Amino acid sequence: MFCEKCGNKLPDGAKFCGGCGAKTEPVQPTNTAAEEPAPARPVAPPPSYTPPAQTAYASQQPPAYSIKPASDPLRVGQYIGMLLLMCIPLLNIILLFVWSFGGSVNLNKKNFARASLILGAIGLILSIVFGAALSSILGELLGGMGGYY
Repeated sequence: MFCEKCGNKLPDGAKFCGGCGAKTEPVQPTNTAAEEPAPARPVAPPPSYTPPAQTAYASQQPPAYSIKPASDPLRVGQYIGMLLLMCIPLLNIILLFVWSFGGSVNLNKKNFARASLILGAIGLILSIVFGAALSSILGELLGGMGGYY
């Protein structure tokens, strides 16, 4: 059994062609002893398939700016310098904000500054909560001592 559209060989009982997807006519089993077989008609060779021509795309232009210098790993001396600058009281907060939100800052330095700001904010919130709890506990203790203080 062959496909009428493309000429591919079909398995017995196939409803669709595996090559072109055309619907095939169902073949009724016939009694071969009672009828003479029909003369075989010549099968046309399948048409040759030529894929569509591929369009050549122009390669993308590299960006005008370079990302590489901002993402080079920091050297040990740079880490030591950053940590020494973090020991200066007001300068450390200013530098953390500049490094966190600066445009041309090394990616490692930017991530370090952001992590330091997040940890600092968490520490500030926890110290306020625990300081308030401790002061209320001490106030209750001192207030319950007979009121002399």
